[in-house]
Amino acid sequence: MLEVAYRPRALFDLESIVVYIGDVLHSPSSARKTYNSIVETIAKLSETPGLGKTFADSRLEGVQYRSFLAGNYRVFYSYDATTLTVWRMLHTKQDIDDMTIVDW
Repeated sequence: MLEVAYRPRALFDLESIVVYIGDVLHSPSSARKTYNSIVETIAKLSETPGLGKTFADSRLEGVQYRSFLAGNYRVFYSYDATTLTVWRMLHTKQDIDDMTIVDW
């Protein structure tokens, strides 16, 4: 099992998802379910990191990014021999643009 490291933007994404579902949509139970689904998916990826699909972007050379679905959210990550790094988490309806994997 790989160690999981969350980039600052990924932590912000996760917090934003939970706050939006819980407070804006007034559904704390759905917020908990979504949070648990994302965290469980990341734990599964730490055990089998090759599950995600690779994607290439010439602007992101040097890192082999992957993505994997966690319910309605896509988790963007990379990994090496010891660590699975979570870069972003976006709703599947969000556009993937030039800012998707920018690290804050």
